[in-house]
Amino acid sequence: MILSRSRYALTACGSVVLLIGLVSPRVEAASQSGAPTETVNATGLFQQADDSAPESPADPKLKLSPLEALRKFEPSADEEYTLGAGDEISIQFPGRPELASKDVIGPDGRITLPLAGPIKLANLTREAAGEKIGAALSAYYTNISATVEVNKYGSNHITLLGNVKSPGAIEFDQTPTLLEVLSRGGIVTRLDGRVPERCVIYRDDQVYWIELQQLLASGSPLADLRLRRNDVVFVPAVSTSNVSVLGQVQHPGEIELRYDSTLTSVLGEAGGVSDTAGSNPEIEIVHRSKGGATQHVRFKDLLTPSSRSEVTLYAGDVIYVPKSGIAKAGFFMQQLAPFLSMGSIAAAVAVR
Repeated sequence: MILSRSRYALTACGSVVLLIGLVSPRVEAASQSGAPTETVNATGLFQQADDSAPESPADPKLKLSPLEALRKFEPSADEEYTLGAGDEISIQFPGRPELASKDVIGPDGRITLPLAGPIKLANLTREAAGEKIGAALSAYYTNISATVEVNKYGSNHITLLGNVKSPGAIEFDQTPTLLEVLSRGGIVTRLDGRVPERCVIYRDDQVYWIELQQLLASGSPLADLRLRRNDVVFVPAVSTSNVSVLGQVQHPGEIELRYDSTLTSVLGEAGGVSDTAGSNPEIEIVHRSKGGATQHVRFKDLLTPSSRSEVTLYAGDVIYVPKSGIAKAGFFMQQLAPFLSMGSIAAAVAVR
């Protein structure tokens, strides 16, 4: 939400953070995020890479891209269904119709047949289940075989939790997909109509974060990836990650960060740089997550793609566009004056 000039200076805390950025030494910030590298271990669980570990460029698994890891996480399209607890099945015995039966696989994964007793069928394909039943009855019948058919898929369900209208288990007769699960559960869209940026899938000991909004925006089919039985899909509550834009812009205030936000787009959402900033102001970005380190970028560099001056923004960053000429320090101090002591202001002006 765009705030008026009177609201972007609501708290002294935010102003103090900005002052720290002014008196800090200028720090050259790389255009890359500097976030920890994500790797995939043997179970597919994302881990934070150890910077002290020796590089192994010969091993391509250490450089597995997020999209490639997501493709490996998705089951094959022709993966055969396996039986599970709650499935209702029909068992036919060719040439012996009197032995036909209908059974429900119990919570322990077993059914019970006359003579053969309990037989565990969970996690077996229909063909493998028929072979196991035939083998169990071969001691009592000669040349016996069995076929298994699923009448109702009672075990083929996904659990949906989090910021949805109807959380709980959702049953499917076919291979469930992520978007089907979210639509069946009544996903709660944001006020601007967009779906949540992320969701997470839990599968046994694997955890996978899905950049849902980014995949949908790019048209990637992985936004509707296939799931497996017993997967848990969690949709986190809508959260806002904001940066503050101050100084010579048309609409100073807080701007929400999205996955595709850049310094240029944030300035655009703030109405653009005003004429009082001059033709090429030196924009200051105070990174709160980096202890107040300040990055400086010339406005014209943002308009030149070859300059590579784009900046990685983080929640809580403060972006300040100064006035042109010698008046910029005085104007900035005017914005902070209600919240700072005269001694602090004098020190800041001296540094400037």
